[in-house]
Amino acid sequence: MLTYLTQNWGFMRIIRLLVGGYALIEAYRSSDVLIGMMGTVLLGMALLNAGCGSQGCGIPAARNNHTNSEEVEYEEIHST
Repeated sequence: MLTYLTQNWGFMRIIRLLVGGYALIEAYRSSDVLIGMMGTVLLGMALLNAGCGSQGCGIPAARNNHTNSEEVEYEEIHST
């Protein structure tokens, strides 16, 4: 768990940590619950490395180049 917290620190993760910490400090100083919740969310996103990255919020699709298509046989039926 400790190695997960100490790896992959990018620019946006550091910004989230700083803004979340600052928001928690200001929420404590002004007794503001809404800012405290925002700071908690931002701090949690930074520590857990969660949230949207530069590629957006989409989940990367697995690339599968194998086509498992079976040949389908059709039979024509004529009505008389």
